[in-house]
Amino acid sequence: MATQPNSPPPPPPSIGVASHSSSPPLKRTRKASCLRSLVTRPVGAERPLVHVDPVTGKADGPHNKKFRTYLGIVTRDKVDVTYENWKHVPITQKDLIWEDIQAEFDIPEASDLRTKKILQTVGEQWRQFKSDLMSKWALAADKDSVDDTVCKMYGISKEKWAQFCQSRRDPSWENV
Repeated sequence: MATQPNSPPPPPPSIGVASHSSSPPLKRTRKASCLRSLVTRPVGAERPLVHVDPVTGKADGPHNKKFRTYLGIVTRDKVDVTYENWKHVPITQKDLIWEDIQAEFDIPEASDLRTKKILQTVGEQWRQFKSDLMSKWALAADKDSVDDTVCKMYGISKEKWAQFCQSRRDPSWENV
């Protein structure tokens, strides 16, 4: 019985070397936050308590940072970037966002005024997200693989991303 000669395994491909000579290596970037601590909260566990100032809409208490982060996550996941502004987002979608927020956080005396202030904060987060997309990605969309990176990182469909980029490259958008 013949045995195979011991030969060293082939070396692993070096990091940063692209398999295709036409595309540059992708830079590793951070993925969007998903706040796993809330997602992995056991069913029936107590929701984090957050007090919201009815005048300013700012969260107060030990969970205020987690609350603000969650507002950004909900905004990014639930609101389409192709809406022109926050007023164009349907009321039904805003209601779903509010239900998600209440499902994850205990907001005592969640009155209409507080709801409005919190949803205004969500709108601000959404505008900031779109601004970040514009400055970091949409202006660089002519570069190779940027579209794929954005779609994968933020969960935006390629059609919606193309529509967003096209609307931002339109000269009439700058006059708004």
